[in-house]
Amino acid sequence: MSAPSADLGHSFRVISLIGVAHMMSHVFQLTLPPIFPLLVRDLDVSYTALGLVLSVFSIATALGQVPVGFVVDRIGGRRVLIAGLFIQSGAIALVAFSQSYWSLLALFTIAGLAHSVYHPADYSILSRSIPEARLGRAYTLHSFSGNIGTAVTPLMMVTLTALWDWRAAFLLIGIIGAVFAVLLVPFGTLLEGAQEKNQVAQRRDGIAGWRNGIGLLMSTPILLCFLFFIVMNTAFAGVQAFAPSALVEMYSMPLATANGALTGFILGGAAGILVGGVIADRFGAKSATAVIGLLGSGALLLTVANISLPIVILVAVLTMAGFLRGIVQGTRDLMVYAATPKGDHGKVFAFVSTGGHVGMAVMPLVFGWILDAGRPEYAFLIAGLLALIAVATFITVRRRVAPMR
Repeated sequence: MSAPSADLGHSFRVISLIGVAHMMSHVFQLTLPPIFPLLVRDLDVSYTALGLVLSVFSIATALGQVPVGFVVDRIGGRRVLIAGLFIQSGAIALVAFSQSYWSLLALFTIAGLAHSVYHPADYSILSRSIPEARLGRAYTLHSFSGNIGTAVTPLMMVTLTALWDWRAAFLLIGIIGAVFAVLLVPFGTLLEGAQEKNQVAQRRDGIAGWRNGIGLLMSTPILLCFLFFIVMNTAFAGVQAFAPSALVEMYSMPLATANGALTGFILGGAAGILVGGVIADRFGAKSATAVIGLLGSGALLLTVANISLPIVILVAVLTMAGFLRGIVQGTRDLMVYAATPKGDHGKVFAFVSTGGHVGMAVMPLVFGWILDAGRPEYAFLIAGLLALIAVATFITVRRRVAPMR
């Protein structure tokens, strides 16, 4: 086998393994929202209370990510990733035996802490293992795998709940995650190859400590990337979590149909992510990509908020909004990579993606309150306006961060 072919094969195997774990992380994250209306009835709680569960999950993730990022940069991502997948699988499986709202909240707090491993471990392994010329596509394939998990979860939760009940759905999904964690164990050498081992050894010998690491995270380029993650994820976190419930309230449509519309948004995003990876590797981190993607998706979400659409057109509009949002992903990640010194990708990606979890912690409470107040259209209105704000934020970041190529 030629060297380029062997290198490509190695990259494919690493991306595939990381992608499986990332897919499951998105499945776990979206298990609750597709069945919110059922939980409101069965647990006698409000949408705001269920939004608090998602907010606590995101807060726990945000608190854990940066410390995990420092650990990953010192010992590598393999063991951290596998341990996190095991723990989160167990927490999700135990939801099946939850007897109260408070036990549900506690288990999702544990799941949120375990969720903190994925971004620092995944991005560290990819940044150290994949040649720079293919990093844009590697990052977007990583994001694509997450979108696949997000896309299949609404249908999976609704189907499993219809066949058995929501407790059986949580138990089965937790078992599936544990099986995938076991399957990752034999590939430990591949996930922590020679290049990563050498770099981790250098960090152990020459690391200046937490002070230098915190100084890097507080530098202007990294803080600007952190700001962009906050705005962008805030724009779309509410749509991902509350679109089915909002559509049920707006159109009195069946829950399965509303989840189908969300699936369109997610699948559109997955397709956009793949296209965006090619664009990022070809052109680098360009402002035009963000302007087209975020401006277009924001305008479409404002359309959903203000115009009553036939169901087919509604699904098409949400699918296109997801696609346009997706094309920004590769450009976003390349910009962070360009701002990061070698060997520090774990802590930096952990920190900036924590900005995303800030938005994901706030918006479920806001959107839950909106639905309880009887104004579901505001969910799409706020998301659309925030997407437009994200355009200006990206342009500001782009001017201060020197992108690849």
